[in-house]
Amino acid sequence: MRTQATYRIGLAVAAGAVIAGCANSAASPAASSAPSPVVPTSTSASPLPTITLTEKPPKEPTDNLPETGWIAGMVTIGGKGPCYGLLADDGQRYALYSTAGTELAKGARVKVQLETTPIRIYCGPGTLMAMTASEPIE
Repeated sequence: MRTQATYRIGLAVAAGAVIAGCANSAASPAASSAPSPVVPTSTSASPLPTITLTEKPPKEPTDNLPETGWIAGMVTIGGKGPCYGLLADDGQRYALYSTAGTELAKGARVKVQLETTPIRIYCGPGTLMAMTASEPIE
C-alpha cells in the first residue's frame, strides 16, 4: 500500500511540473513587454593571435644562454661551497656551483670564470652556472 501512495505522489509531482512548464511557455508571449537584455556587439572584431610559421629555421640560437667566461661582481652568498651567490657588475644575479671548496667571503669583490652546467640543483636566486675559477679583486 505504501508503494502505491509513493507512486501517486510522484505522478502528481510530475504532472504538476508539466503543467507549470506549459503555463510558463504560454505566458512568455504576453511577457514581451519586459525589456530584453542588451547584447553588446563588437564592431571591430580582430582575429585571435596565432603562431607565425617561418620558412627556414633561425640562423642564430633563439634561447639566450648566460654568458660564459670571466665575470666580475660582489659575492652575495659566501662560504666554502658548493653553492655561492654573485651579483655581477651588470646587475645580473648568478647562483654558482663549484666542488673545488673555494672560500668566498660575503660582500667580497671577485672575478669568477663561469661555464654552463648540466647539473640542476638549487643554489639560490639567479642563473645557475658552474664556477671553474675565482680571483679576488683588490
